[in-house]
Formats: sequence, C-alpha cells, structure tokens
Amino acid sequence: MQTCFIIRRTRSESLHITPYEEVKLSAKWNEDEPLTWYASTGLHTQEKDHALLKIYTQIDRGVDRWIQDARYVPRLLISAAVFLVVYFFFSLAIRDPIPMIDELILATGSAIATAVFIGRRDKKSDMAMKRRLDLKQNASRADFEILEGLSSYEDYLDTCLALDTLDLADRLAKTKKAQLPELTVPQEHRGEWQAEFYSRLLRHVEVTNRRLFERYQKVMSSRRTDVGDEALAARLVKSALRNEIDLPLLALMVAISKQ
Repeated sequence: MQTCFIIRRTRSESLHITPYEEVKLSAKWNEDEPLTWYASTGLHTQEKDHALLKIYTQIDRGVDRWIQDARYVPRLLISAAVFLVVYFFFSLAIRDPIPMIDELILATGSAIATAVFIGRRDKKSDMAMKRRLDLKQNASRADFEILEGLSSYEDYLDTCLALDTLDLADRLAKTKKAQLPELTVPQEHRGEWQAEFYSRLLRHVEVTNRRLFERYQKVMSSRRTDVGDEALAARLVKSALRNEIDLPLLALMVAISKQ
C-alpha cells in the first residue's frame, strides 16, 4: 500500500507528501497498488479535491518523464539520422564561402527540432495516455483516513510560526540558551508511521525545495557539534526573509530527528 500525508498549515498551503513526487522513479510506479491519504482530522470535499489535483499533476509529470526515458534511444537515433542527412545534403547541394559552419547550424537545428517534435508526440502517444489514465484512476480510488498523531506536528508548526524569525533561527543554530520547542506526540498516537513520515518528509523537501534541504543538513551538522553557529543563524534569517526556506518546517524536521 502506498501512503500519502497531509499536514495542514495555518498561514500557508497544506503539505501534500506523496510517492509520486519523485518523477525519476516513475517507471516503478504501480497502477494497481492501493493508495491511502492520512490527515489529522476528516477532510472536507475541497481538501480532497485539492489533494487529488496535486497527485494528478505529479502523475502527469512522472508519465512525461517515463515516456521520455523509454523513448530516449529511438529519439536519439532519429535525431542523429536527421543531423547527418541535413548536413550532407547542404554540404553537397549548396556552396558557400564558409565551409561547414552553415551546414552544422542547419543540421543541429534540424536535429533539435526533430527531438522536440518526437518528444511532444511521445507524450501524447497511446502508451503514455494509457499509463496516465491507469495511474489517475488508481489515485481516484484512494482512501482518506484519520491519523491523529499528525495533529502534534501541525501544532508544532503553529508554535514555531508564532516565534520571531530571529529567535527561531538562533534556536536552530544554538546560538542562544533557548532551545527549540519540544515536540510531543501522545503515547497512544505513536507508531511505526512516524519513521515512515519522517523519511517521506525529508525526501519531499529534498525534491521540492533543495535550498531548504541543504539548510537542514547544515543545521544538523552544526547541532552535532553542540556549538552555536552565528554565521549559520544569519544565513537562516537571510534565506527566510527571502522566502527561500520555511523555518517552522525546518524546525519540525530537526525536532522529529531527535525522537
């Protein structure tokens, strides 16, 4: 069974963590494997529709990548053949004062145009359309279940959001005496799902926000030394003010890693 998680945010869009985010793994997607969405409480219709729209968009991107990879060799061979034909045709049929230059430009342009045309045609091929439809139909049959433990993560994000940016950055970089807020998940809500969620969250961030993932690695490395890093705190503040990273989410990733 494939699992998806929804984390609601107070002042920003909810997080949708799905197995369809990694388009490079689209060849391994199984259109017959059941799919289940987990949320802290019941979802209303609009939230379910938004979740399905998210996953449909990811499926479209993944199938495009899959068909491009599957058709790479034929596309390469055809483009190479077009390059050679155009190059030798203009070399023999047209005389110009600068040998090879015009022929290379025309041949390269023709090869690129051919590759683009074939790529677009492949995306609309019967094989691609069938796989796209199979995956979307499977996604539309997904179950939506309640996982109450997720509410602890949502509450933690709200707690961190209430902190000042400078304060939160200092806590992450351990430059002040104050520590990160404690993340507490009630005993009755704990389970194996926590390890899966943490792994999937890290992968989600790595795929969707490379800058945030790099900052997470820096923070974790710095915190292992147990020495405050003023330069790191400054970089975190700068990135947060530029909306390059999500500090509350970064804090949640660090907090979960300690559990």
